[in-house]
Amino acid sequence: MRVLILAAHPDDEVLGCGATAARLSREGYEVLPVLLCENASVRYHADDMQSCLERFAKMCASVLGIEEPVFMGLPDQKLDTYSALEIAQMLEKVIRDYRPEIVFTHHGGDINKDHQVVFDATLVATRPLPESKVRTVYTYETISSTEWSYTDFYSKFNPSAFFDVHTTLGLKLEAFSQYTSEVREFPHPRSLEAIEIRAKDWGARVGLQAAEAFQIVRTIK
Repeated sequence: MRVLILAAHPDDEVLGCGATAARLSREGYEVLPVLLCENASVRYHADDMQSCLERFAKMCASVLGIEEPVFMGLPDQKLDTYSALEIAQMLEKVIRDYRPEIVFTHHGGDINKDHQVVFDATLVATRPLPESKVRTVYTYETISSTEWSYTDFYSKFNPSAFFDVHTTLGLKLEAFSQYTSEVREFPHPRSLEAIEIRAKDWGARVGLQAAEAFQIVRTIK
């Protein structure tokens, strides 16, 4: 079985489903992260930061035991400058080449516009055509983006699937720590402590020690 993680920026893949990716890899799944944006030009204005983020992403994948990321190199915070068709066609090619059965992507109600664009394009690229191998599409929360949206105007993240990750939560924390430019001090939601608390909170809601939560777009059995 092949699993595809679609993420707008380096670090979204581990924040959204890093522990689940590690668990699925342990169970024999092939897991490929695809990172659409370069994530450096807007926040850092440093030519060498993108190469650092790509190195961090590769180190993160190694910790999780998943495949080396694919970098699409699109401009950070500018996905909405492309047409919906252009982004969808890019993802369609990735899906056509990799042929995953399971796809993880951003939640459509995130406050981050790039995340919204990736979600919309994923819906198009994974539409259930007869020749499609995609059987399940999950959306994940991206800490400090999903929970910061205003639900009177954005769709609320309403998880309907929970993966037990008590054995791989430590790998998620170790993987995120590879992104040294992105780790913050507690109580910032992107601190290691807050990430652990979030997983334990989701777990406690469903009788587990730790969990990652997802909203199912569609699953075909």
